[in-house]
Amino acid sequence: MSTPQQIEANRLNAQRSTGPRSAEGKAAVRFNALKSGIDAQSQVIPGEDPAALALLTAEYHDRYQPATPEVRSLVDTLVTAEWLQRRFRTLEAQLFKFGIHGLAREVKGLQVVQAYDRECANFDRLQRRINAVERTFHRAFVALQKIESRAPQPDDPIDQAPDPRPPAPGPASEASIPLASGVRPPRLNRLGLAELTEQSQSRGPGAARHVP
Repeated sequence: MSTPQQIEANRLNAQRSTGPRSAEGKAAVRFNALKSGIDAQSQVIPGEDPAALALLTAEYHDRYQPATPEVRSLVDTLVTAEWLQRRFRTLEAQLFKFGIHGLAREVKGLQVVQAYDRECANFDRLQRRINAVERTFHRAFVALQKIESRAPQPDDPIDQAPDPRPPAPGPASEASIPLASGVRPPRLNRLGLAELTEQSQSRGPGAARHVP
């Protein structure tokens, strides 16, 4: 059983362990955090590159950032479907080469046609597999889009309760100032202060005022 001193020492050591800091070290452990059911060794056949599958998986996980088993399964479906599409495109090219090499008598310029005619049944089977993979990819893609559309967006505005305080009164307008008959309203400058008009200046300090 660990002593309290050992537990504290392990805790301090764990805090100091922050992983690789150099660019080379970060690149080496780039795929370590992938929590996916895709296994490069079981999905790759001879002639394929496991690193290419790992990179494809990382790209899709960087795009969707799956945080639930359901989303992770859909992302794995997209990865598998695209990986199979790449494989089938390569297989189609190899099937043409195989058909050309098996021709008993080649017609110059028509070798591809002869190969297709010779392997037409295999091409049909391959096309059915391609169509099925495309449908699988589309269904998973649509499902992920629906999940993303229901997820809250960080830029969505947050509803705020209205301010119970009444709005602060602004500067009084000319129409709100009660004026006596025959008196011109004062002009307000930018600071809201009344400026003396020429009429009020001509009256002087002892001029009589009209009382409303």
